Amino acid sequence: MVAPDQLELDNRWLTRKTFLEGPAGAGKTTLAARFLLRLLEVGVAPDRILVLVPQVTLGRPYEQALRDTPGEAATVHAMTIAGLARQAVEFYWPLVAEPLGFADPAKEPTFLNVETAQYFMARFAVPMAAEGHFQSVRIAPPRIVSQVLDNLNRAALMRFPIDEVANRLSAAWGDERDSARIPVYQTAVDIAQAFRAHCLQHNLLDFSLIMEAFLSHVMPNERFQADLRGQFDYLIADNLEEDSPVAHDLIDWLLPGLRAALLVFDSEGGYRTLLGADPENALGLSTRCDEVVRLDGSHVMSPPLEALAARFDRVLGPVYKPPPENADDDDLGAAFELTFHRFFPQMVDWTAAEIVKLVRDGAPPNQIAVLAPSVSDSLRFTLSYRLKAYAEQAGIDVPLLSHRPSRALHDEPSTRAMLTLAALAHPEWGERPPGDDVADALAQSVAELDPARARLLAGIVYRERGGAPSMSPFARIHPEMQERVSFRLGERFDLLREWLESYKAEREHDGPAPLDHFWRRLFGEVLAQPGFGFHENLEAGRVVAQLIESAQRFRAALYPGLDQDWLAAGREYVALTHQRLLPALFAQNWDDELTGAVFLAPTSTFLLRNRFVDYQFWLDAGGGMWAQRLEQPLTHPYVLRRDYPPDRVWTDEMEADAERMALYRVVIGLLRRCRKKLALGIADLGESGFEQRGMLLHVLQQVMRRPIAGVDPALAADETPVDDEEDEG
Repeated sequence: MVAPDQLELDNRWLTRKTFLEGPAGAGKTTLAARFLLRLLEVGVAPDRILVLVPQVTLGRPYEQALRDTPGEAATVHAMTIAGLARQAVEFYWPLVAEPLGFADPAKEPTFLNVETAQYFMARFAVPMAAEGHFQSVRIAPPRIVSQVLDNLNRAALMRFPIDEVANRLSAAWGDERDSARIPVYQTAVDIAQAFRAHCLQHNLLDFSLIMEAFLSHVMPNERFQADLRGQFDYLIADNLEEDSPVAHDLIDWLLPGLRAALLVFDSEGGYRTLLGADPENALGLSTRCDEVVRLDGSHVMSPPLEALAARFDRVLGPVYKPPPENADDDDLGAAFELTFHRFFPQMVDWTAAEIVKLVRDGAPPNQIAVLAPSVSDSLRFTLSYRLKAYAEQAGIDVPLLSHRPSRALHDEPSTRAMLTLAALAHPEWGERPPGDDVADALAQSVAELDPARARLLAGIVYRERGGAPSMSPFARIHPEMQERVSFRLGERFDLLREWLESYKAEREHDGPAPLDHFWRRLFGEVLAQPGFGFHENLEAGRVVAQLIESAQRFRAALYPGLDQDWLAAGREYVALTHQRLLPALFAQNWDDELTGAVFLAPTSTFLLRNRFVDYQFWLDAGGGMWAQRLEQPLTHPYVLRRDYPPDRVWTDEMEADAERMALYRVVIGLLRRCRKKLALGIADLGESGFEQRGMLLHVLQQVMRRPIAGVDPALAADETPVDDEEDEG
């Protein structure tokens, strides 16, 4: 097996189009980064090179390769098809504004991110939900908003009208025309059309409008075509399998005019299929290249893990592969460990103890990943609590950091604390935080202040005076109560209270400030200081940084001027956060491995980071969500695809095939990103108290060629996860 850094990149690579394919860990991105450096070595100007990726964070390896190169660093920015489209639409705005039907073509457009698009969509979706239009399907308003936006985006990418979404979904539902779901599809389309009309009236562009403007009006323009073809001579397109057919179309159009190109394809990828990725369409680009180069094997997995991956491949893979002659001699014991527990908390406790053992024996914490199909609050809290307890017993520090992109910011305790403190500092909003919220905020903010004493303290000092929320000084508390709270914690509380009072007085003198400015000062001047709750708290720091950036983006989109009503802007953002809408991509969260902490995340998040670690823990391996997708009543990731016939019924057999393929991609993808050992935890009773008999459990029994102790192999469960407020993925 030739290592990617040993493969010679001679001058032929600089004059041809190459399709590079292989599994994860084979060295494809390493080779592509060397190709980029080779182009720069021969004198190619950085601005003549386009690096195209499906998600901006997947361009980090190229930026890192440039930073690690001696000499003056070149700048080559990785772009997505969405970023390229936005730049083009912004530049050619006079060309697209009138044909698309914008009310004021002479006015500059406002580009919406995920959060601000949800903010406007909620104006139409939430009232419809309140009127009972979605009673026939169990779905919360934030999910209505996100799924209707998803339909708009898919329609734009697939190039069909918005109203065709309802027709396709209805046809896929089958002959059950009396089903209550059919009218719901049309209601979702009505909401999408109302949102689109609002955007056209106010010059707002969400992702779907950007792509529609780009595909229908910018791309066909001869001037744009000449400009784009004249701008780039070289192309590197990585993770093709995770990109949309529209991106593949653009690459196909660019290829004839390029001097050289390197297209990188993960033959076992496709983790973004539910988000519109099309691996089969991406593979078709291989016929448009001069040469196909395949990298086989893995430069990551140990031999025992390779043997384990081969067994999973034979059981789950789409193509039958006979076992090798020495299959029975595979040393699976060196590759992975499997433990069976009666209850879910026991499995989490075992995981924490094993992690502490690894770290005590010299394993870096950031080389350990804890993965599950979904990561709930209770899982994160329990793992964090048990890790801390075992680490203290061992006399070491084992930090934990989690990343859950599909989780609403409002669901984070740190966010709720910041919202409560903001309400206390801005009485003009008219918000009166409940006493329990104030107590929780104090427990989060003041180090060592436990919930019981926080509630005692809040119950004494928190009052409403003159119609506004207020907190009295610690010195005014009865001495007996002061002793119960402790003078040391009371002193910290007073520092926080005095800072809030000083901020209010400052605003009265200098005028209101943007909300993100308030949070940045509060965090830096108080909460991140020694003695306060966010000091050396990686998780809280990550959440607060994301909250500040989110508020800043909201302000920039909806209140772009310098002379704005910042009180109103802050109140609007707080209302948006309380609606529990999903956050936009926060790039800093995708660099968490640099912090040196154990990483906890949903499996899909870990795979999309393309991160490699020494040790992996798979939790709840018996659960059904390893294979099953979240039920999305208003959309369908497979039906709303370019290659799906608009009149075909989506059958149970098709769903089963999709589940099996999804499980194959997840399992093989995770194994190929593990260097040393895998540990699997199985709980007989899952987090919700139900028996766990998912597809992965049955596959494990075939891989091990024996029943798993404590599990009846004949048992199977029909546990379809519901896309409600508790689900992650």
